[in-house]
Amino acid sequence: MIGLSVLGLILIPTVWFYRRLVRRLHRSEHQLKCLLETAPFAIAVTRRDTGQFLFANRRAIELLGLSPTHYDTQRVPYTNGSADRERILQALARDGQILDSEIELVAMNGRQFPSLGSIVPIEFNGQQALIGAFQDVSKVKETELQVRASETRLRALFETVPDGIVILKPEGTILQASKSCLDLIGLDPSHTIQGNRNILDFISEADRATAREMIDKVVADQPRDPVPYCILRLDGTPVWIEPRGVLIHDPITDQPFILLVLRNITKRREAQEQLADQVVKLKDALDRIAHLQNAIVSVCAWTKRVKIDGKWIPIDHYLAKYLGLKISHGISEEGLAMLGVSEEPKPPEKPATPDPDL
Repeated sequence: MIGLSVLGLILIPTVWFYRRLVRRLHRSEHQLKCLLETAPFAIAVTRRDTGQFLFANRRAIELLGLSPTHYDTQRVPYTNGSADRERILQALARDGQILDSEIELVAMNGRQFPSLGSIVPIEFNGQQALIGAFQDVSKVKETELQVRASETRLRALFETVPDGIVILKPEGTILQASKSCLDLIGLDPSHTIQGNRNILDFISEADRATAREMIDKVVADQPRDPVPYCILRLDGTPVWIEPRGVLIHDPITDQPFILLVLRNITKRREAQEQLADQVVKLKDALDRIAHLQNAIVSVCAWTKRVKIDGKWIPIDHYLAKYLGLKISHGISEEGLAMLGVSEEPKPPEKPATPDPDL
């Protein structure tokens, strides 16, 4: 009796401890399920041997179209069925876990979609199980296809547009430059400037502040007028460009970039400068003519010289200097008569040649 009493005294705390441990385990599993329910992505626990669901949070039920109350009768809907499941089990046996792997799934309504998932083995409710977290990446895939298509169009634009095209970071670092842009700067197409040169490095020092202001306005999406500035080619020769920029964002990372189009306006600027020079000269000539029309010009009747600013100068010099006329010297018939020289006879006209067809 004493032995049984001692045994009872030993078993009572043991049973009490076991029941407490069971309650703690149940409470831990309940806390785990609550935590999994609040996760921002789909999470499911499945039996390792059969693939049947032991637990699925709300997002997993919605994404896979599972039964909210009887999903424990359903299995993981891999696209290729048992072949995909076997491949996953082999990877787990080899690596112990699967992290950030692309897994093709099929929802219960037949919609096939790519997912990015991670799987690790666990023990759940006393069973060998797998817990997986996965996310539908079909929209990301669509965005990637759009990005590739945009890159293809941009590459075609780079190769066909005669204007220089360059993509910059907001601070001006060159990320990508077209062949026409390299030609504009005077660089060989094999020369690499992406990522290690700033667009301001190729702009004359006098115009860098203007270019920097234009880039800042593009980044801030403020109104801006194209202000020409000078780029120095690698050989030192200046090239005048008219820049036009627009702010673009990476569709995946939302990182901002600047798409800059550089139009070579060197010839146009030279023509404008020449036209401006001619306008200045024409204005000066008109001013001189207006001044001379309002002034009284003294002409010597004997020497045919004109008095200008206190000096007597020949009339031909006066016409050339003050009126901008081109002067050529000759002698009139009266001049020849004064010198006693008769007018030179005209050469006789040649007789007309008869037409052989007549």
